[in-house]
Amino acid sequence: MKKARKRPAVVQAYRLGEENSVVDELTAEGEIRLRGDGTFEVFSTEAVGTKGEIAHTGDYIKLDSYGSPYPNSAEYFEKNHSHIAAEFYEQRSNEVSVWMYGDPMCPEIRYLMENRHLTFHEDDPDKYFRAPLWGTILYAAKDAVIVFYRIVRDESDQITDEEFNFVERKEFDKTYELLSDG
Repeated sequence: MKKARKRPAVVQAYRLGEENSVVDELTAEGEIRLRGDGTFEVFSTEAVGTKGEIAHTGDYIKLDSYGSPYPNSAEYFEKNHSHIAAEFYEQRSNEVSVWMYGDPMCPEIRYLMENRHLTFHEDDPDKYFRAPLWGTILYAAKDAVIVFYRIVRDESDQITDEEFNFVERKEFDKTYELLSDG
């Protein structure tokens, strides 16, 4: 697999459940919905259809380069961002593993197929990748990138868990940099 990292950046983020005009505006536009159980549905670029990604009070919403919201769990966000002022945060640049269509099959993708219900759909290049993530089924185009935030292995080097998501290719190219192998 290839290695990449987010380009260092200052981002704007908003905590769900706190008073905020940006979250209010996204809610009014239908891009964020408060559900009856107190959770939120966030309609990211990858949340196609009538179900959004499920987020909880205290989780953060960031906007991608197109202005679409996407959730970050509070734990992940706080571990990977430093608060600067108001809604501005410095995003730390951690190395991640990435996989793209055309890359060789690898154990990490096989694990997702066998254990996390990742599927590929040649007949639908706009929804080529599909997987249950954030409480819904997310879709991504064939040119999207699968980003692995965490890969857990046991003492015999077998994969026991993975945290991943789809990143639309144009967004990946704007916000990540591939690292050289050598």
